[in-house]
Amino acid sequence: MEEAFRTMLLETAPLAQLVGKRIDWGLRPQGDQLPGIALLRVSGGLTMHFAGPAGWRRDRVQVDVWARTFKAARDIGDLLADDGGLLVGLRRDLPGVRIRTFVVARRGGTDADAVGPVHRDSIDVMIWHLAQ
Repeated sequence: MEEAFRTMLLETAPLAQLVGKRIDWGLRPQGDQLPGIALLRVSGGLTMHFAGPAGWRRDRVQVDVWARTFKAARDIGDLLADDGGLLVGLRRDLPGVRIRTFVVARRGGTDADAVGPVHRDSIDVMIWHLAQ
């Protein structure tokens, strides 16, 4: 699911225009150009019903949008998670995996690095996925 999800984000034209190829699982390389997106699998597991595993897996993924300005971080976050955003109710069959996503939380924050302030829009997404 991880590779297919990242590839889908990278191939989304409006998002790629803003972040280029700077979408990574588990990290945002220090000193890398901004804006960028870090993806982190927070939790997950098999979905179950009374007869056993349902086949679908459910993962909670934190999508952190990092940018030099609050507006840039928020605008990219809106593209992903605002009403009609890419990850709101997404239902797509990707190479090797069927994906369904739901935005469950969103919050912002500010940090600093050697250059100055770095702003974040953090989005929690539930991803249901089924290998095909």
